[in-house]
Amino acid sequence: MARLSYVEKERATPEQEKILSQLTQKSGKIANIWKLWSHSPLTLDAFMPYYKTLMKGSLDGKLRELAYIKTSLLNDCAYCAVAHKGVGRKIGLTDQQLAEISNYASSASFSLVEKLVLKYAEELTQTARTSDSLVQELKKHLSEEQLVELNLTVGTANLTNRFNMSFMTDPD
Repeated sequence: MARLSYVEKERATPEQEKILSQLTQKSGKIANIWKLWSHSPLTLDAFMPYYKTLMKGSLDGKLRELAYIKTSLLNDCAYCAVAHKGVGRKIGLTDQQLAEISNYASSASFSLVEKLVLKYAEELTQTARTSDSLVQELKKHLSEEQLVELNLTVGTANLTNRFNMSFMTDPD
């Protein structure tokens, strides 16, 4: 059970209702993370354009989702891992890849660049640093723009992981 109340549209302030209406899915559902975060509509309103832009950036979607999922698994954030596995499946990650993320280094399910991205997410999440050798290897496959987006993806995953873990966000 979440540590904070979920802001439901029926009980929302005008500011909360405005941001929640922008986040309502076609199904009419609003993700629990946004219901919690909307306690601070100003920060959620500022975060969403950034998040949407990052999710549509130049970094290949599969690489982005692998990084987000790996980060979420390392942080033991089931909420984010489940959500991003769903996104990952929609953009082409296989069930085998999703099952083998923890053993990516020895798995034949991942390309070289996918393994490098997973290692980057692992290093950055565990130490807040990445090795020079790893960055140099990634530069052979990704542009500097894509590297920035990879870094921001891992950082954003760490942010949302900590948000959800701290407030014990219930699965959607």
